[in-house]
Amino acid sequence: MAAMAPDAVPPWARLASASGRATAPSDADTQPGHADDPPPPAGSTSPVRFWRLGLERVQLAVIVLVVLIGAIGAAVLFLLTRPEVVPIEPELVATGTAVATDPPTSAPTDGDAPTGRPDDPPATGGPIVIHVAGLVARPGVVELPSGSRVVDAIEAAGGATPDADLTPINLARVLTDGEQVLVTADPPPAAPPAPPTGSASTPTTQAPVNLNTATAAELEALPGIGPALAGRILDWREQNGRFTSIDELREVSGIGEQRFAQLEPLVTL
Repeated sequence: MAAMAPDAVPPWARLASASGRATAPSDADTQPGHADDPPPPAGSTSPVRFWRLGLERVQLAVIVLVVLIGAIGAAVLFLLTRPEVVPIEPELVATGTAVATDPPTSAPTDGDAPTGRPDDPPATGGPIVIHVAGLVARPGVVELPSGSRVVDAIEAAGGATPDADLTPINLARVLTDGEQVLVTADPPPAAPPAPPTGSASTPTTQAPVNLNTATAAELEALPGIGPALAGRILDWREQNGRFTSIDELREVSGIGEQRFAQLEPLVTL
């Protein structure tokens, strides 16, 4: 290695002289080759700084790439999970509305109270034909609307005669097509029991019953008068005040000529 010229002053020596202090060269500076290395040109970038700047750019590129991949994945996931809108036909909408508005039906249980009248037959909508017989003004076949009752059939036949007894008939019953309504009179009074054989007692005479003061029990003691007929006699007396003539018994429903003839000698005023 050639000897350094005396006038060749190293750069560090010139810097030390300019600062006014002498600094001994380090071992690194005295190593062969370091003294001859030229200083880096002005405006150039050192290798360390360039390496760091390159690393930062790589990291930034990686971050941008990761964010871009995440955005693309989120967009694809949104498109795959987005609900699909299915158009509904007008017919389907109308059918669904009709089903939704129908009230739910429930099966009846044992504890449910029965609805409607049990005697009501299923309504058919057409007329029904009824045979009215017995003590009516015009016996025969009558035609009535569906759902009519026994009282309607009797009225269609002209009504019951004075001798008829309507007590055992359910006038409110609903009629069915093809049936018969029979109106009858009161059953004949039962014959008094025969006295025991060998009895020496004389028959007792029953005192007449006062129509204006008799009770229901006293009226029922008369032949041919039951609880229903006794009640109608009391109702007539209450509505009209009192009986003024025995003949007014004929005005009580259920007392015909035959029954009046039987009761006339047994009642009084």
